[in-house]
Amino acid sequence: MYRVELSKRALRDLRRIDHKSRRRLLDLLENELAAEPQPANLDIKPLTGRAPWLRARRGEYRVLYRPLTEDEVQALSTQEQAGFLVERVIDRGDLERAASTLPTR
Repeated sequence: MYRVELSKRALRDLRRIDHKSRRRLLDLLENELAAEPQPANLDIKPLTGRAPWLRARRGEYRVLYRPLTEDEVQALSTQEQAGFLVERVIDRGDLERAASTLPTR
């Protein structure tokens, strides 16, 4: 299993989403993104020009995330050897604007 960490902004984004959609997004994060190996049917693509950020699609929503660095994984002091940081959970129409605000390493 991979470790999936949510940023404060991602938590705030999730609270603003209706219950049914939120449940589907949490299922994506907890069961599919964290699974090892990940299911082949996940719709994941890298964000163009925004390495190392990735985009996962679930219905009308997009999850913007990146792999955790080795230092971040060690700081968590958990059994997992790898994981992801979810920065934003947004409506598909807001993808470009949200991608432009992502921090770079």
